[in-house]
Amino acid sequence: MVKTKTFKGQWSSDRAESKFRSKEAVVWGRANPPPDPIDVPTSFGSTRAYRWRGDGTPIVFLHGMTDTSVRWIRYAEALVGHDVYAIDIMGDVGHSKPDVGFASADEYSVWLGETLAALGIAKPHVVGASLGGYIALSYAMNADAVSTVIGLEPVGVVDLKLLRLMRWSFRCALASYGSEGRRARQAVRLRQPLLADKASMELVLQAQRGHPIKVPPISTFSDEQLQSIDAPVRVLAGADSRAFDVGRLIDRINEIVPHGEARLLPAAGHALSDSHFDDCLAAIKEMVPAT
Repeated sequence: MVKTKTFKGQWSSDRAESKFRSKEAVVWGRANPPPDPIDVPTSFGSTRAYRWRGDGTPIVFLHGMTDTSVRWIRYAEALVGHDVYAIDIMGDVGHSKPDVGFASADEYSVWLGETLAALGIAKPHVVGASLGGYIALSYAMNADAVSTVIGLEPVGVVDLKLLRLMRWSFRCALASYGSEGRRARQAVRLRQPLLADKASMELVLQAQRGHPIKVPPISTFSDEQLQSIDAPVRVLAGADSRAFDVGRLIDRINEIVPHGEARLLPAAGHALSDSHFDDCLAAIKEMVPAT
């Protein structure tokens, strides 16, 4: 009998997780108002979601790799009045606790569906950055699954240039050890605004040190898969991104997704959800009816 390989992200040690949680708490302490943490069961393990209560169709946020729902605090505060959820992706560094690893990237969509069902959410607006964008698009391929999708540098539309992305991440890590002034300059040069925010950058570095990345292989979506998305899709990509051939990413969304629209943001990189907050927020508000 052939054993199926699964991918289950775990902390390298209890101490590594403890250090991360203390740094995460510092960033969560900025939330005003603080969200309600909610844990719901899925077949993959317990999933953590954070809710800022409001009205209308829920807006669901999905973060990128080696990150947590703290990334969306500013967005939730700017969308006050809306019913907002941020979900810690299973197998990553947040508070979702995997009991079973993912056998394939397709199971991200299964997990998200189970999570939304357990939260009582139907047809949300889904906003995803990087890996979160992949999950959002993948889930949207199920009929009537979402109202809209907003992808911020989403993985899966074109091939990921992993080596270039790793080099960029390494340069950001080195820059994080500089003085406050140097970090501020490098934040602009490297298109990584978190370098100017010491607490947030320490959180990212601790995640990278203490939680080895364990994700299933992620393939590029086929034309048929992208054509199957019936919901309106908006995608933003950074003109200076190191992660993708962004010109081709824009073209595939505009030419293949039936109701897709994509555009480049100048002077933006893969971290555009932070560096170009106003542009990203405007894209969300364009897609989500006012409460």
